[in-house]
Amino acid sequence: MGDKKNILVVSFQSLTERSGAGMARLGYYLSNELHKRGLLKEFIVYSKGKFTTPFPSAAVSPLSRYFLFVLNKFNKYFPIKPHKFRFVQEQLFDWFCAKHLEGPVDILFVTQPYLLRTFQKAKKLGMKIIFIPANPEENYINSIVTEEKQRVGIEEDDAYTYKKRIDYYNKAIQYVDVVVGSYPTVYESYSRSAYKGEVVKLIGHLKPDFKPVSPIDRPIGPELKVGYLAHTVILKGLQYLLDAWEMLMKETGNDPNLKLYIAGGIDESMHEYVVKNYLNIKNVQFVGRIGNVPDFMKDKDLFIVPSLVDGGPYTALEAAHYCLPVIITANAGSGELLGRDNSGCHIIPIKDAASIKKEILWAYHNREEAKQLGLNAKHNLDHYKMEDFISELADYLEKV
Repeated sequence: MGDKKNILVVSFQSLTERSGAGMARLGYYLSNELHKRGLLKEFIVYSKGKFTTPFPSAAVSPLSRYFLFVLNKFNKYFPIKPHKFRFVQEQLFDWFCAKHLEGPVDILFVTQPYLLRTFQKAKKLGMKIIFIPANPEENYINSIVTEEKQRVGIEEDDAYTYKKRIDYYNKAIQYVDVVVGSYPTVYESYSRSAYKGEVVKLIGHLKPDFKPVSPIDRPIGPELKVGYLAHTVILKGLQYLLDAWEMLMKETGNDPNLKLYIAGGIDESMHEYVVKNYLNIKNVQFVGRIGNVPDFMKDKDLFIVPSLVDGGPYTALEAAHYCLPVIITANAGSGELLGRDNSGCHIIPIKDAASIKKEILWAYHNREEAKQLGLNAKHNLDHYKMEDFISELADYLEKV
């Protein structure tokens, strides 16, 4: 093996008490492993707050917390559309991040692609840029979301269809040498895209820090309580679950033992669409934002993830943690983990209300089998070792 590399790890999110938010969690554990191997230069995050790390780390700027405070105050009194506000934050992060490319750095490892200024400077300095996405390729997401918006008649832009943001991504991704696909959906979408660099398949999942829970022996009663939990935007596919439920109610004569619980906030445009099209469906309860996820999960018998496109939806793993059988689309990366060995999920096509309805009826009429599916899901999650994935990723960076 040659000389030791200097690897700079960058994540748009901030530190938390235990690691990092979102993809900063991967950055945190990877940085720790690289530091043990003498390969880490530094881990850059948006904000460190009061938290420290056992390895070199820094906020993208000493002033980033104050800039965020000012931006949030401005947004409170002069509201900006969420997707535009996020793009402003991403550009600000990029501007500060470029200033960290000083001294010897061989590899710039990033968890987000909106770093055009940073990437341009990195290439001038001879650095190799490696990107591990949280989600499938941006133009692929844009295509799916745009098509769905046209279908349901929603015209409002969001983060996935905002042209300025997509254009910024398309300029930035040209500088990336390697994309690491850690979910099948991510690997496949980048492999099929216009991206010209190398796409490496290295499957792994970010396992949340759940409090330990013993396997749950759910009593089987007459009711089937079906759960859905997400911050709902159009790509989460709630509209297909509600279409399926409407079909189910017509087919079963509004069977009172079938109950659907929709949890989480709903974006304004989707909220209007739901109010207009689904408020009269029977046996549906919109519970809104919830403060206690474990209580929500423990009370259900089946969990649905109808995403049109997704990375590794956290809620699918939460459901598995509480022994819920999971119905998940093929475009949601968490199905790869839950579906291993004795599968803990059923994987269905996207945009397929009939398949969702069929799976709910299967769970209703096969309660013991559905219960075992949930136990399998928990087994697969509990026996998955995220540290093996982190070690494999560090091995790749050490050898590349």
